[in-house]
Amino acid sequence: MRILRLIFVPLCIANIAVAQEKFSLVSAQDYALDHAYGVQIAKLEIDRAKQIYRQNLAYGLPQASASGQYIYNLELGALVTDFDGNGVLDELVFGTDYQAQAGIAVNQLIFDGSYVVGLMAAKVLKEGAAIGMEQSKAELKRDVAKAYHLALLSEESIVVLKANEGYLADLAFEMQQMNEAGMVSKADADQMMLNYNNIKNVLRYSQGQAKVAKMLLKLQMGFPIDEEILLVDNMEDLVVNAAASTLATMTFNPTSTVDYMSMANQFQGAKLQLLNQKLGFLPTVGVSYQNNIQYMSVESNIFSDAAVDIPSSLVAGNINIPLFTSGNGRAKVQEAKIQRDKAIIGLQQMEDGLVAQHAALVNDFHQGIADYLAQKASVSLAKRIRDQRRMEYNEGMTSSMELTQSEAQYQEALQAKFTAAQNALDKKSELEYLMTKQEQK
Repeated sequence: MRILRLIFVPLCIANIAVAQEKFSLVSAQDYALDHAYGVQIAKLEIDRAKQIYRQNLAYGLPQASASGQYIYNLELGALVTDFDGNGVLDELVFGTDYQAQAGIAVNQLIFDGSYVVGLMAAKVLKEGAAIGMEQSKAELKRDVAKAYHLALLSEESIVVLKANEGYLADLAFEMQQMNEAGMVSKADADQMMLNYNNIKNVLRYSQGQAKVAKMLLKLQMGFPIDEEILLVDNMEDLVVNAAASTLATMTFNPTSTVDYMSMANQFQGAKLQLLNQKLGFLPTVGVSYQNNIQYMSVESNIFSDAAVDIPSSLVAGNINIPLFTSGNGRAKVQEAKIQRDKAIIGLQQMEDGLVAQHAALVNDFHQGIADYLAQKASVSLAKRIRDQRRMEYNEGMTSSMELTQSEAQYQEALQAKFTAAQNALDKKSELEYLMTKQEQK
């Protein structure tokens, strides 16, 4: 039984290891582009735009319909009149007990300004859906990157906290021994035990936060929440790569970004709305053809020899010319012009805003890298101070208060380093999103 247990345990560990799918930041973003909910919805929007275009196109193509009706007259109508002129009313019954009719109609639109604009608008809608897809992908990559940064930093902070927990555990135990030997006061020993208990609580909370951070990452990626993932990137490497990136020095063209192109697409829609109102003053022209046949019979079988069929057909042309709308049409044109002018202003505001946003992000990115490097140096310095204070305390050259302060200073430096790293990486992700270009189709 023990042999089976020895074989079974390693197999379980191996299965758990296999179940953990490994992700770098890039592979997590690639996975999200194929599985995230937002991208799936964006793809459906593209398909929807295609169907709307087909609907609008079909409106101007020949339309055919067929109709049929079968009637049984429970009681025929009658005409009452005085046929003989003798003052006596006679009843004359018209129709037959059974009637049926069938027909086919074909309509063809010749010209309609709204139809022309509708086709153009459907094309703009398709382009807007494509832009929306690129925008969704860019936003997704940014959001996945931020979630990855948070999850990665949460994991690495736990590693550091565990190391510090071990350090304080040893120190607290050592001071308890020294107190029992009468070398340090009870207050000093209790203070160090308090420090140890505090870091244990922080570690416990951080472990919970790390689980939540990973769940958020999996949610952004479209990865199953109940399955485990393993983050393979290193925080230090990510920051170094970010610092070496040429992203902040690249030429920025706001008019080629997905945000600007999305606004430009809305501007095209406003222009088409104005055109549609102007074309509303033009006539609508169309033609139609109808072929009908009517059957009448005293028997229920309308195809019997006793039935009478009456065919009819026609070809018609129709035109609808707007003449007078009491100023309604002109007011609609003016309103559409106002909406177009607002879109022009919004487009210019978007361009200026993107330039300012880019400049701010570049500055924040450089500052974020500088902060991280400074905090990294501070951590090394704080660690040296902490270790020196411990040596001095062991030699009786410093107080427990100074030892506690040096430990707190070290913990604060570590937290500041993690915060600076996350800030620098997030700024890089924001900059990458801002500089995402809309692909020209």
